[in-house]
Amino acid sequence: MKLDRTRIIFIAIIGIAALVICGVAASSIINSFNDNDEPDVADVSDNDNTNGSTVSNVDLDSPDPIWGPNYDANDGLPTYICGADAFGSYFTLQQMQMSGKDIEQGFHLGIIPFFLTDEYDITEEQRTALLESGQWNCLLTTLDSVALSSPGVITAIVDESAGADQLWGRDINTINDLAGKRIAFARDSVGEYFVYYALSIAQLSPRSQVTLVPQDSVEDAIDVFNNGQADVVSAWEPNIYDAEQSGGEELLSSEQLRIVIDVIVTSRQSIQTNADLVQNFHNAWFATLKAQVEDFDTAASQIAAWGNNDWTFVYAETASDDFAAWLESVAQADLGDNSFVMRDTRPIISRLEIARRVWAASDVNIPNDNVEDLVNGGFVLRAADQASLQPNGKPVNDTFSISAQVDLSGVATDAAATLAVLPCRTFDFLPESTELTLESRRILDNCVVPTMSQSIGLLLRVRGSSAWPANTPPYTEADILEVAEGRAQSVVDYLVSQGIDPARFIVEAALPPEERRGTDDPTLQSLDRYVELTLVTAGR
Repeated sequence: MKLDRTRIIFIAIIGIAALVICGVAASSIINSFNDNDEPDVADVSDNDNTNGSTVSNVDLDSPDPIWGPNYDANDGLPTYICGADAFGSYFTLQQMQMSGKDIEQGFHLGIIPFFLTDEYDITEEQRTALLESGQWNCLLTTLDSVALSSPGVITAIVDESAGADQLWGRDINTINDLAGKRIAFARDSVGEYFVYYALSIAQLSPRSQVTLVPQDSVEDAIDVFNNGQADVVSAWEPNIYDAEQSGGEELLSSEQLRIVIDVIVTSRQSIQTNADLVQNFHNAWFATLKAQVEDFDTAASQIAAWGNNDWTFVYAETASDDFAAWLESVAQADLGDNSFVMRDTRPIISRLEIARRVWAASDVNIPNDNVEDLVNGGFVLRAADQASLQPNGKPVNDTFSISAQVDLSGVATDAAATLAVLPCRTFDFLPESTELTLESRRILDNCVVPTMSQSIGLLLRVRGSSAWPANTPPYTEADILEVAEGRAQSVVDYLVSQGIDPARFIVEAALPPEERRGTDDPTLQSLDRYVELTLVTAGR
């Protein structure tokens, strides 16, 4: 019996479909066996994680850590691996190793010192991937970097940059003057973030209103500036002072703009699988900080004894002076500061949100996870419950601003110099009133509050102005100044209600020019209804 052509084709299609189904089923079974045999770390390195970042195609071959002098691989103690740059407040890790605080807490600390040698030349992308994959337990980095990549969870605050990060230029007096300028920085560094944040203050677009000149290193960025290929350079101490060679001058530093915060970022795997070890590390960290403030000379000597002195710049003969020089421009966060922050994490959460907005405005991709999940204060709070970890002394620079109430009442405002005129200038008030509308409050929340809340070294000059309308009898200067100052004071009152110290405001009132006094022209009147906001810094 012969089959017609249609039936033959139909049977062939059914046969092919059956083979495909069988193949897929077999492949799924084989893959399920393979997945059960592979460790979880492989899954992290091959796929997008839940936070929107990815570590695929990144070299996950970590260099060997440096161990302390009493390290014994056979003593049964667990290890804890941390990566860190050569930075003064990070040297608590070296002190921990040399003093044996890690062993006292039941583990061996291994340090990955970035750029110590070519072996430790590890990119920002690799650092993120190695922490994210769980190969490292912790990474010491900046809060803005965490906001950008979500590689782990912030479990402690290290410090707040208090002058170490700086923006220099030639013939540039205010942040507003950055418009149209060429700006150099080390790509993927905190210097890049510092540039973006400074531009955001004046609402200058980093993509269209300035020319970015990213470089591979901070040295390269300064060279570009000194060679005349850039008008501005963002860098940090001590390298930034080389910008003097070409006539550079400091425009802005983290002494005024406290936006750079160093943090301990802990891998999620460590928290999930060995929280006790993570706690022991934090106990050792704060025990080491306690020893540092109580006996600074010994701490400095231990850091010098760790070796690699051309990397730490802390030498045996001058250890105390060298280490103190590192710390003068960073406000270290001790256990008291940390416990204050971690009992109410809203300021840290706010800074993470601000950092993401700044990065996003620079056309940088940011994760879509919840920033509240990037902070875990439990390890700090459990350490704070231990009386033996409470320090009996203060850090070299004791101006950590998130917890400290800095007294600015004695600042000489007559010497204040303009840093930036803020772009927000026109605010609506309720009819026949000096009370701000809801929209005006929203503008202040976006334009003023983030900068003032992170910049204890800056003051805000608030200059109110009022129109001088025609009237019978005519208004007097005193009448107009009263309204103008009332509007300025309303702005100040709102900002104070948002937590800004009232000592940080200079309230002024301005009169319209002579030709616009006594006018009934609404257009002319509108020109004088404003509140001008100017960031100023005393003694700059």
